[in-house]
Amino acid sequence: PPPPFTTSTLQQEAARKLLLDLCWQGGRRQCPRCRTVDPYALAEGRLRCPGCRYTFHDFTGRWLNLTGLSCRQWLTVAQAFAQELGTREVAEQAAISYNTALKALTALRLAIVARGADALQMLTRETGLASLLEGGRLHAGAETHPPGGFPVYGLMSRGRHAFVDLLPELSVESILHFNHNFHLRVRRHGHILVTDRYRSYEALLVCGDDSLPYHYLRAHQGEIFAENGGCPFWTYSRERLGRFKGLSWQRFPLYLKELELRYNNQSTDLAPQLLAALCA
Repeated sequence: PPPPFTTSTLQQEAARKLLLDLCWQGGRRQCPRCRTVDPYALAEGRLRCPGCRYTFHDFTGRWLNLTGLSCRQWLTVAQAFAQELGTREVAEQAAISYNTALKALTALRLAIVARGADALQMLTRETGLASLLEGGRLHAGAETHPPGGFPVYGLMSRGRHAFVDLLPELSVESILHFNHNFHLRVRRHGHILVTDRYRSYEALLVCGDDSLPYHYLRAHQGEIFAENGGCPFWTYSRERLGRFKGLSWQRFPLYLKELELRYNNQSTDLAPQLLAALCA
């Protein structure tokens, strides 16, 4: 006989239904490869496409399928993340290991990036994010150095909203050149460089490592616009970036896009948006 339904079983079923509703909005399933609708059911909950014959299940090809978390655990992780809890606290609340929590949060942050209008530009080897997803699996190991030099990001505000842009036309060498020859003010915070205003951006940001020639920077008189209250998003982000452990050039865009989402939604509960991103 089937096991009796306990409270935890009912909660797991409710969590699964919530995520399924987000995955299959409108109720009609479709093949994740060819988009043919109405696959037929096989054993153990699997589905098969009547068009291309691909066998899959409800969460195939979705961000939440990158880990072994249960639906109930994903709901806990998303809620804890929305509350800005750290990795160790997320692990404790979801009853998972620290490494599993770190993997889940990486998948969640990648899902946030993937929802952005600039997703195709951000999820590349240039930013380092593509190598986290090689072969459709998460990889924890970071590349030693970016293939095209450390990426440069621009911070821009429009009203109460902030935007983080990748600027492939710029490099660290560009910033050093502007600093030396055009008196662009630059400040260092660990491995992060933040500049004064540049064109329409309140600041440029670079996250490097010990290979950068920090000693080459020139100190120019005057305050940096973003660090003197001119960029509320940088004021919001600077302290939060200091909380992240193991900050590297490769994970830097994950944190920037997370902070962009948080800043632009300070008065709303992020959990529904996070779950929708995971189910995409």
